[in-house]
Amino acid sequence: MKAADQKKPTTQNEDESSSRRSKILAAAADVFAQQGFDGTSFGTVAQAADVKKSLVQYHFKSKEKLWQESIHWVWKQRDQALPKYLQKTSLNDGNDNAQMVRELCKQILQFTFDHPQWVKLMFQEASTPSPRLDWMVETFFKKDFANGKAVIELAQQQNLLPKVDAMDLLHILSGALIYLVNVAPISQRVLGENPNSEQYIDRHINTLVCLLQGTPSITANS
Repeated sequence: MKAADQKKPTTQNEDESSSRRSKILAAAADVFAQQGFDGTSFGTVAQAADVKKSLVQYHFKSKEKLWQESIHWVWKQRDQALPKYLQKTSLNDGNDNAQMVRELCKQILQFTFDHPQWVKLMFQEASTPSPRLDWMVETFFKKDFANGKAVIELAQQQNLLPKVDAMDLLHILSGALIYLVNVAPISQRVLGENPNSEQYIDRHINTLVCLLQGTPSITANS
């Protein structure tokens, strides 16, 4: 192997630069998710990241570039983290159907509670269609929809979900799971319960599985 083809070891300065960049991207994702593109500035991101504004501008030459890179960062975090949540559940391990669907939905819901930025960013851009939404559709959403549909169809083949239109069912399931995360602050204030608690999530998923599979009731340990 030629010396030019060998991967050079990273230096301490490069590691520190990468760490600062990741810190900025994480902060930017949070700010863009909460305040939207128009409500976000280099200054607000710098404040959230606890760094100087000039450092943000050094790494990202425009707000558009910062936004795109923060979206890439969030989806990368999602793609790395989600399998860890789903590894407890496999559609091919022969478990009880109701329990299988229940665990799959529960892990997706818990993941979304723990990583809400990707959902918030999605709805921020979907609320006012723009070239940014078009970019997200081409870069992420077409693939996400295809992957989600494939999971639904596999579950249908295993008789774990009803044999209805796969995309319709994907939207229904996504809505049932994501809605709970988006309105969690409202639910907690109105109902006096924490929607992110184990008890609340179990009850919510049990109800969803009952509706999907036409069972009269199901318990967390069934």
